Amino acid sequence: MLPLLPGLDIARGDQTKARMLVFCFVLCFRLLLGVKWKVRTAFKLQFSALNNKGKKVKDSPAFSHVEATAPATSANLGAGFDVFGVALDALFDKVSVDVVKADKKIQLFVSGKGSEFIPTKPEENTAGVVAEALLKASGKSYGLIIKIEKGIRAGSGLGSSAASAAASALAINEALGLGLTNKELIKFAALGEIAAAGVPHADNVSASIMGFFTAIVSHEPFEVVCFPMPDNTKFVIVTPELIVETRKARSVLPKKIKLSDAVHNVARAAAFVAGVLTNDLNLMGMGMNDLIAEPYRASLIPGFFDVKKRALEAGAVGVAISGSGPSVLALVDSSKNVENKVAEAMREGFEVNGVHCEIVIAKPGPGARIVRREEN
Repeated sequence: MLPLLPGLDIARGDQTKARMLVFCFVLCFRLLLGVKWKVRTAFKLQFSALNNKGKKVKDSPAFSHVEATAPATSANLGAGFDVFGVALDALFDKVSVDVVKADKKIQLFVSGKGSEFIPTKPEENTAGVVAEALLKASGKSYGLIIKIEKGIRAGSGLGSSAASAAASALAINEALGLGLTNKELIKFAALGEIAAAGVPHADNVSASIMGFFTAIVSHEPFEVVCFPMPDNTKFVIVTPELIVETRKARSVLPKKIKLSDAVHNVARAAAFVAGVLTNDLNLMGMGMNDLIAEPYRASLIPGFFDVKKRALEAGAVGVAISGSGPSVLALVDSSKNVENKVAEAMREGFEVNGVHCEIVIAKPGPGARIVRREEN
């Protein structure tokens, strides 16, 4: 037997798994210290002309027209408030960017699902805020025509604003030839979230850009890690026909929490990461138990606890509010073929409370990508 930690003996054959578990506990301890659970309002973003350390940006745009897509995401996943995120392979926003040399303005057009509720003033739109920040940081004086095709309903808790911000950041980076890394793109995309949430939170945009499961391990300096999830991971997402604005969902959170609740959430967050790293969906499901945000946000979702109870009884291994809600996310083991049963149970849970809903079944998927380029 090989002692790795005081009081912990792990057989030599399990050393790799042990190191993974140690890593996830360290990650979640940093989560507690770094996020400051009294509800963090911002994290520092430093750009300084992109701060690319010698990278040369061409005077002329690399492409006159670029199109990018970015996926829907579910943030928090229970105990990972403002830290965890997962990209979903079912819903997407598409952003097209045209570079205009003669006009220095940013023009914004929105179409698609719920577009009538989305602002088109650049300073009020997540994609517009990202565009303004990238142009300012790059020193470019071009105009941009940005067209957003919404496939993700705003106010659904599925990272609608983040998808627009992520696709915008990726498309503009490509069009202007800025050469930004994923981490740099996430920082700019997070700025766009100010328009939707009032703070530049990066949990959704990290997953939307990088894909699969992401965890923010530090805000200052900014660090994010990305892992694939177990092959049998599947999510049932039920979206009731109501809107919960992110600002409203944040306003109901407490400014202070009990130490015991913080300890509970760190333990459950550690369980979730351990489950991801060891392909254990039961651990992941255990990690979706949250005492910090869910007790307060549940009041914004009629029938939430009934929906959660029914989903677990139908075979889900974990249930949580998706982001700020109102969507509810159930984790299921695809090898057991219970996703349709869970979906029906969740639908019934909402309907007995007088709420109609939409159902999507999704897997973890890749992040934002360029789908079209046109040269000058």
